[in-house]
Amino acid sequence: MKLRTLLPLAALLAAPAAFADTPTLVHGASKAMTFAVFTALFVLTLAITFLAARKNASAKDFYTAGGGMHPGLNGLAIAGDYLSAAAFLGVSGLIALYGLDGVSYLVGFFVSFIPVLILIAEPCRNLGRYTIGDVLAFRNRFRPTKIAVALSSILVALFYMVPQIVGGAVIVRAMIGIPYEISVIAVGVLMLAYVMFGGMRATTSVQVLKATLLIGFCLVLVVLSWAPYGFNVDAFFHSVISNDAIREHVLNTLLKGTSSLSVADAGRQFIEPGLYLKSPLEQLSLGLALVLGTAAMPHILMRFFTVRDAKSARSSALIAMLAIGACHLLIVVIGFSAALNVGPKAIIALDKGGNLAAPVLAQYLGGGANSLLGNFMLAFVAAVSFATIVAVVAGLTLAAASSLAHDVYVGALKNGHATEKEQVTAARVATLLMAVISVVAGIAAKGQNVAHLVGLGYAVAASANLPALAGTLYWRRCNTAGVVAGVVGGTILSIGLVLVSPNMTYPLIEKEAAVATAKKLGTQLLQAAPGQARDELEQKLAQARATITRIPDNATSIVGLKKPLIQLRNPGIISIPVGFLLVMIFSLLTRSQLSESRWKELAVRRETGLGAAQASAH
Repeated sequence: MKLRTLLPLAALLAAPAAFADTPTLVHGASKAMTFAVFTALFVLTLAITFLAARKNASAKDFYTAGGGMHPGLNGLAIAGDYLSAAAFLGVSGLIALYGLDGVSYLVGFFVSFIPVLILIAEPCRNLGRYTIGDVLAFRNRFRPTKIAVALSSILVALFYMVPQIVGGAVIVRAMIGIPYEISVIAVGVLMLAYVMFGGMRATTSVQVLKATLLIGFCLVLVVLSWAPYGFNVDAFFHSVISNDAIREHVLNTLLKGTSSLSVADAGRQFIEPGLYLKSPLEQLSLGLALVLGTAAMPHILMRFFTVRDAKSARSSALIAMLAIGACHLLIVVIGFSAALNVGPKAIIALDKGGNLAAPVLAQYLGGGANSLLGNFMLAFVAAVSFATIVAVVAGLTLAAASSLAHDVYVGALKNGHATEKEQVTAARVATLLMAVISVVAGIAAKGQNVAHLVGLGYAVAASANLPALAGTLYWRRCNTAGVVAGVVGGTILSIGLVLVSPNMTYPLIEKEAAVATAKKLGTQLLQAAPGQARDELEQKLAQARATITRIPDNATSIVGLKKPLIQLRNPGIISIPVGFLLVMIFSLLTRSQLSESRWKELAVRRETGLGAAQASAH
């Protein structure tokens, strides 16, 4: 689709797979049951928001739930924040369609918490108050640091938020037939209610509920998937590689009939790498962005300000890793089970990106489309998926609104001097603004696979926020010039590389493919006998010719290119080192008495937490 603004354009990381015009999956009485499940979960979460809102009396309550949250709850909330639509819907779909390559995303998502645990969690809790901007402004010039990191954090949140909204909309569209655009607005309104009225307390409670439901239901799906095999894992995966539908999908759809693999080898190829992420360099670039980007994601870092001390922050990270790791292992089984029991062809027929693999698997394991239990399980997994999405979007909105209100308005514009009432009002206005922007971006991003869209958010976080954060925390010579250069340069470079990569649409390449297809179909038609097969070939030929006619000979991408300048879909391997270099070079070219004079205080506070209770932007 044509994208008319920079934000939705930058959010489209690279997805050749797109959401289809998904048919409604339930009808009649099943649709009424689906409505009931959605409504029950909706009422429950709104009740949580109402109770949480009664406890909010200050900006600290709104941003960090008063800063006294139990690490166990905070860890589950981090897991709820992190277990997104990309992990549950997108990656399970990728595994169902591409096998082992889809697991690469889950490995990156999980391993990414190691740098968070070792380098980021405790120092941020010891130094910050509400946002990453507070940490960076501790020893750098106040206004330029706050503005630069706020804009970067808002972009990261938006890039990460868009796929969640897209996922929520496609679930609602598939389950009850509500048009995509109205579904996006519904997600935005619900998320707005959580954040604007309940703040961090409501967001946390919803995320804990969502994480518990998601992990519990994933476990149910895995148990039902393994039960026919006597919980023998070897037997389950042997069935996967022996399945005729999976073998045919590998040979004819993924390898397009060009491989010399035998039928038996095609099944084994499904549990080996290379069907989706064919380039080792591409895999390395994606892995760098996922592993390093998490350590600087605003909505994750913000959670470490909700606990009492650094020890609690570390415990929160460990509990989050346990919950996330368990859920990811379950998602791996769910993806392969969907390929085995539903079949890649049926999944693609429902949604080209595979995003409905898990819900349809739940329906199958419950007895199928004509059974009450099957439709109940479909409704329940869809409702949990929707709750997953709204909870993540709420956390992202809170983080983005915090950056906009606390860093830009209170920090940069008011120079850190604002009353409690002004701060809370600014936070709620910023929340409303972010909700509007995210809904508009979500509508513009219609047609994208949710797992792919997340990558750009991670790339910007790893290329812009992380170099500035690491330099501020661990390098004495780092100063304001280096921080601003790293944040601004890393952000621009990450987005720019995506705009000139294969992620964008290149009409002439599409036209060339249509010409090749038309020639191939023309040859096949000469040999085809009258009948349904010939009619299908004629229909495909007409579509190819329509594409050729529609695209002019001088058509270019949205930035004026006829073909990509680089072949990498994930820019992290370029933009991350450049982000660190920018921090180093500009810090070395300039000297800052402020940054160096506050180094010793930062080092002591970073390790001991002395004065953290009174932490505030200077």
